Amino acid sequence: MHITSLVVHVLPQALAQVAAGIVTIKGAQIHGSHPAGKLVVTLEAPHAREILDCVSQIELLDGVINASLVYQHVENWQSLNQEVTHD
Repeated sequence: MHITSLVVHVLPQALAQVAAGIVTIKGAQIHGSHPAGKLVVTLEAPHAREILDCVSQIELLDGVINASLVYQHVENWQSLNQEVTHD
């Protein structure tokens, strides 16, 4: 499982339109926004290629200026199914 976060810079007047487009992308979630034209987005997908496809889809939305990757984490499926204990 690949988990990636990014900041999407958009034209302020297109913020709602871009956000509506992002939420239609499988594995994409918006975690925050700023009226100046910034969105904090995470993407989850089984393969890196799918993450790159999602980023490309976001960059092609009308009103997007730039999508900047901030962080990426890869976790194998087996470890995601392990129980977490808190001591």
